[in-house]
Amino acid sequence: MKNCFFLCCLFVAANLFGQQPFVVKTENKPVDFRETQRQFNDWKKDKDLGKTRNWKHFKRWEYEMQMHTGGNGEPGDPTGYFEAAAEMARYKEQQQQSRSMMSNWYPVGPNVLPNNYTGYMENGVGRINCMAFDPISSSTFYVGVAQGGLWKTTNNGTSWTPLTDNLPITRISDIAIDPTNTNTMFVSVCDFEYIGFGLYLNGRKRHTHYGVGVYKTTDGGTTWNPTGLSFQLTDGDASLIRKIVINPANTSQVVACGVSGMYRSTDGGANWTQLMDTLFWDMVQDPTTPSTLYASSGWVLNSNMGYAAIYKSTDFGATWTLLNTGIPTTGTVQRIKLAIAPSNTNTVYALAVDAQSGLYRFYKTTNGGTNWNSITANVNVLDGNNGQGSGGQGTYDIGLLIDATDANKVFVGGVNMWLSADGANTFNPVAHWTTNYGPTLHGDIHYIDRQPQTGNVFVCSDGGIYRANNAIQSITWNQANNGNFWPTQWTKLNDNLQITSFYRISSSKSSQAELIGGAQDNASFYYDGTSWYTIFGGDGMDNAMYVNTPGSTIGSSQYGNFYLTFDGGQSSFGANANVGNENAEWVSPIIMDYNTSGTVYAGFENVTKSTDGGNSWSSISNFPTGFYGTEVVAIAVANSNANVIYAGKRVRYEYNEPGVLYKTINGGSSWTNITAGLPDSLYYTGIEIDETNADIVYVTMAGFVSGQKVFRSVDGGTTWQNISYNLPNLPVNCIKGIPSAGGDMLIGTDIGVYKLDYNANTWVNQSMGLPNVIISDIEFNVPANKIYVSTFGRGIWANDLSVFTDAGSAVTADSGLKLYPSVNNGSFTIEINEQLKDKTLQLEIIDVMGRVVAKEQLQGRPRYEQQVQVGAGMYYARLSGEGISAVKSFIVK
Repeated sequence: MKNCFFLCCLFVAANLFGQQPFVVKTENKPVDFRETQRQFNDWKKDKDLGKTRNWKHFKRWEYEMQMHTGGNGEPGDPTGYFEAAAEMARYKEQQQQSRSMMSNWYPVGPNVLPNNYTGYMENGVGRINCMAFDPISSSTFYVGVAQGGLWKTTNNGTSWTPLTDNLPITRISDIAIDPTNTNTMFVSVCDFEYIGFGLYLNGRKRHTHYGVGVYKTTDGGTTWNPTGLSFQLTDGDASLIRKIVINPANTSQVVACGVSGMYRSTDGGANWTQLMDTLFWDMVQDPTTPSTLYASSGWVLNSNMGYAAIYKSTDFGATWTLLNTGIPTTGTVQRIKLAIAPSNTNTVYALAVDAQSGLYRFYKTTNGGTNWNSITANVNVLDGNNGQGSGGQGTYDIGLLIDATDANKVFVGGVNMWLSADGANTFNPVAHWTTNYGPTLHGDIHYIDRQPQTGNVFVCSDGGIYRANNAIQSITWNQANNGNFWPTQWTKLNDNLQITSFYRISSSKSSQAELIGGAQDNASFYYDGTSWYTIFGGDGMDNAMYVNTPGSTIGSSQYGNFYLTFDGGQSSFGANANVGNENAEWVSPIIMDYNTSGTVYAGFENVTKSTDGGNSWSSISNFPTGFYGTEVVAIAVANSNANVIYAGKRVRYEYNEPGVLYKTINGGSSWTNITAGLPDSLYYTGIEIDETNADIVYVTMAGFVSGQKVFRSVDGGTTWQNISYNLPNLPVNCIKGIPSAGGDMLIGTDIGVYKLDYNANTWVNQSMGLPNVIISDIEFNVPANKIYVSTFGRGIWANDLSVFTDAGSAVTADSGLKLYPSVNNGSFTIEINEQLKDKTLQLEIIDVMGRVVAKEQLQGRPRYEQQVQVGAGMYYARLSGEGISAVKSFIVK
């Protein structure tokens, strides 16, 4: 792609300057990552971040970016990432071509939208970027998830089926359905919402949103193939495709646009012609004259690159005309969001986003773009509160829709939702991200659309998908503040969507199998063994569960704000673990000493300790402060000797402060720097100590430095051995020792799970059956015989611990099951290995959310004809018992 690399380089901090008031361009050139960190740190010194908005997505970006550096504080080459992701997809495809299944992983939830115990924020399940309606069946529609792929419902959102789990990446930004053959669809495989935060230059660990172009299916999503609109590995942000439209008069004609320009295909996507090479942020199609298209380009403040403008085509994208809108091309407007009035398609609205990501103004034409009027609205509809503030998140989340019958009725979604009845001159609120004014929408709205057959309005947000009839109403802020609830009734369609992005998980380590997970944008999710609950609030981060005390857990939100609950989240209170008021990492670590009741450790600039379950704390270290006050990011306490503790402090490139690993052998009275022999220019993501020998310790690293992923010491950190071996050049996000497995290790990476036997020198891929998403944490529950992994976009998955221990080492792929056909109507055949036919085995049918919907005992023969009474969707057949555990997925049509 011409100029793609140049585009990416200019985009490093493009949106940082547009979205963040704390980043200031000092020279006429892009600001590097280290400078943005320094400026943010200076900006926040005198700010109460609890009362300041529009900064959290910077911290998410920064946290993830540092996981993908090349070891010098600037992002590394993502080539290995792409290659590893593609290889993982090929590996799974090859395995699934056989009827045998080597997988043991199955989903465990969250299986419903949790009960809300936060007390103030509307809860959800995860970010949805876009949706599309089936043109024939009103009960069928699709959603594109930020990190969790494409999902389909055929029953109005009651149940959902994932369609893209085995794509190399599972990030979706747009969906286009062939109106003449609904089995044919195109998807944009990327996460466009973080434009400017590309993998090539900042490589977000959780929000890695790079694109692989446009993919196509001709069988309703069963199989997918890349189209001719694909990108080189180093294209970075230039690979992001924002919109795709199909010509209903000739469905071989497809138009797509994005960061690297405008493209057109006349052969169903096989080949594409680049018509323009400027950055495009939106494109809409005239509903009555589909050959008429409008598209908006954008300007990037930091690099002074691109220009804000609106184009029109009347020949389905073959040619384009630049319209005379009066919108400032550079210096003022970054993004333009478009919407056409269905009742009069000559009426088009353009919402212009300013340099601070707030509302600049609206522009409107009533004659198909010939003339435009500028409208200054009465409030900033992109503000996170009542519209009186400046700035917003308009380059991250924005939705715009015009009423079906009234061209003056305008719906806008930003952090909140607004409604105008007078053509965008004045707005009143429809919903607010908090529950202070009654039932509401989850904050951060990315998409608003109307279903053609029903007129229902759908909203996609950071919390999921919501539906209302077309009688959406607003009230004034005065009415809201005087106790009036929002009048619009929203139906939440988030049950059965396993799309939550988890940072960390913990389990109770008891047979009750409680879980807690910290979720991006959606607080912490707590599972009591039966039901799910949203607790604590904020962005859920690290956590720890108390042993043999049901309902008791400690969780956190960003920057080390820890909370305690002893009743499953019905009530909670702060745990002041930060006794020194120190800097804390975005995800601050917390661990429990499970051999010493009530002992908990947390990381800030120093390690703090509680011996009464988190009620009171004291500092047990006095690490060198350095220029900034670098944060502890990983802690481990030895199972065999509680006086041995390891703590890792993060690298701070912007202050030239290396990463440091410390160790104490006397419970914190004194600490030793044991970094020598370890890379100190990479972010330490995990520390694990052997369960029987406190001198055997492992450290994992993020980043794109080939061959520097996992290190082991057998002498307490005096010397280190690099055991990265055959691992791909990907960030390693976590490491855990398998209980009672003689030192065998599991790690979670950005594309899957790998196992290393203690005496081996080859990591074995254990990802079969898992979607191709980021593995963010690993947790064991010995009494429940479970391994849990959290993903960033596809919820929590489980496996039988016995599969990975010595007791289960005899289980092989050949002792699994065969299931066919893999796409069926609920009737299928199961075959098991002949040697297992006389064993008592249990067959469970598990739905996509982890619920057991059917079960049966199998014994006496190797072949069974099965039938289950279930609705359409994806299911997992799990066979277990007498030394076997195997899983096979299948789809019921």
